[in-house]
Amino acid sequence: MQPTNETVYKYNVQHGITNTATWLCSLSPDVNYSVKALRTAVKNVKQRHGTLKKSSYRPKGVLIYNSFLQDVFKYPKPTDPSKPRELHSSHPKLEFELKRLQQQSTGGNMVETNSKRLETKIDSLTEEMRKKNEYIQTLEEEFRAKNKRIEELEKLNSSQKAKLTLKTSAIKRLRNSDVYQRRKVAKLEGKLGEGKGHQKEEKKEEEASKLKHALKEKEQMRRELVELEHRIIVLEDEQDDNVVECYDEIDRKYTPAFQNCVHKLLNNYVAAIRVVPCIEAVLELAEKKANKLPSRATIDNMNSQRLATQKQLKKK
Repeated sequence: MQPTNETVYKYNVQHGITNTATWLCSLSPDVNYSVKALRTAVKNVKQRHGTLKKSSYRPKGVLIYNSFLQDVFKYPKPTDPSKPRELHSSHPKLEFELKRLQQQSTGGNMVETNSKRLETKIDSLTEEMRKKNEYIQTLEEEFRAKNKRIEELEKLNSSQKAKLTLKTSAIKRLRNSDVYQRRKVAKLEGKLGEGKGHQKEEKKEEEASKLKHALKEKEQMRRELVELEHRIIVLEDEQDDNVVECYDEIDRKYTPAFQNCVHKLLNNYVAAIRVVPCIEAVLELAEKKANKLPSRATIDNMNSQRLATQKQLKKK
């Protein structure tokens, strides 16, 4: 019985690379393997295990990781070609064919025929395993590309948030300037109503033009702010599809669907202090998370609204 990659990895963790290589040699006493080559093969299994384990949290990554653990350990080439070489296959069909052909070989001619059949089977199964390895490498490249895209989106999201902060502060300054300009225009209009001359009228027109210019800048800043907020929302949706929107960031209140969910939990005699843990447990079961969850005080307010609504319905 040949060891699997999982068995070799666990034995290496417990006993080290050198002892693992010696143990693998003892499993195949009829073949002369180099300890150095076996050490290199064990290191490759360890490195491959670490690479696949990083992506094992994804659905496809788990399948690739489990398939790797269940595959038979691939021995290196023997150092002495004069000795008989034992074929170590990573495919269960090949082992079955080897045993069947060895049992059927009873004479010299039959041995030669079975040997040719065996070589044909080995070539076909080797080609099949090569295609599977290429497919696995393609999946790994796709995983790396997706991770890189997620990192780029995170960087873009942080830069957009920084721009949004700058635009918000600029709008506040424009708002204050707008109030100041309006007060100045009101003073100028009051003075002009008293008829204090042509010079003050020119100053009024100049101040009014400045005010119009400031209002145009303010409107442009507001449009840019709305566009930035929309882009941030789109980027956040692309970054993580598993986020459940419980809180509306634009209206700054919890969605009606979420409030209805809280009311149903309270109607089913779930304590107010247990509502949020209950929702978190259900979202964890569905492998999702909420963008924001309410505090205990907010849950109490929702409960008060629910009781008030029930009283009004009873009166009707």
